[in-house]
Amino acid sequence: MSPIPREPLRAFLAGRYELPAPIAITLIRSHTNGVFLVRSADDRSVLKVYGSGWRTEPEIRYEVGLLDHLAAMGVPATRAISGRDGEAVQPLGPPAAPRLAVLYSYAPGATPEPPFTADLYETEGRATAALHTAADGFVSEHERRRMDLVYLLDRPAALVAPLIGHLHERRFFARFVEQLRRAIADLADRDLDWGPCHGDLTLDNFHLTADGRIVRYDFDSGGPDWRAGDLQGWAAFHPRASEKWAAFLRGYRDVRSLDPVDVAAAPYLAAAFDVWEMAVDLENRVT
Repeated sequence: MSPIPREPLRAFLAGRYELPAPIAITLIRSHTNGVFLVRSADDRSVLKVYGSGWRTEPEIRYEVGLLDHLAAMGVPATRAISGRDGEAVQPLGPPAAPRLAVLYSYAPGATPEPPFTADLYETEGRATAALHTAADGFVSEHERRRMDLVYLLDRPAALVAPLIGHLHERRFFARFVEQLRRAIADLADRDLDWGPCHGDLTLDNFHLTADGRIVRYDFDSGGPDWRAGDLQGWAAFHPRASEKWAAFLRGYRDVRSLDPVDVAAAPYLAAAFDVWEMAVDLENRVT
């Protein structure tokens, strides 16, 4: 995503929101979206400017609605801040080709710092189960693209494979993707849990408060998906993460039942997300 000048952003924020001056803006990330820390008086918020072609307006409204629903259900998470006109989703830029932007509340607390203990993963397991339970009742009139096998594997593999220079490596990649596809399809046929979820539950996508609460943010990859993708599946066979994996599952099961088929699917979905992220990087890399 191309950089966005600060002064037009300041004018946009001052004109669209009830933010007292002075307004300071710091770029956090420029990838699929432009994400900016906004400081106004003694308050902080986060402006997300969605990349052109990355999310449609209905998809963004789905994300905003999911956060509102989770907050109403008691799940600690950021929420969209409405503009002066009462709208959460705001157009930014020239009328002929506007980008869409949402100002989000700032998550209290801070990103967890290493060492990442088993206790932290147990807390994360409980928080993930609470998120899934709360999201069970979410219904939206707005359509969000499904994270199915076509989106996760087929399209990304078609983009990545031609860029692999050596024939034997390209064949290895094709076999790997096909094995993933077959495994996930087989598990999905056994009633994998499906529903609204976060989609990117890394430890840098939540803040931990002083009293030990996990506060979620960055639902950009969220939507209707197999819930097993939120289960820290990367740790299932990691030689140094067995304690963390067991702790996460223990915490999750303290709050919500977990079918063995979902546990079995978690590492396959973690690998599928890695394939998907390769394609996302190729399409959105800042040069």
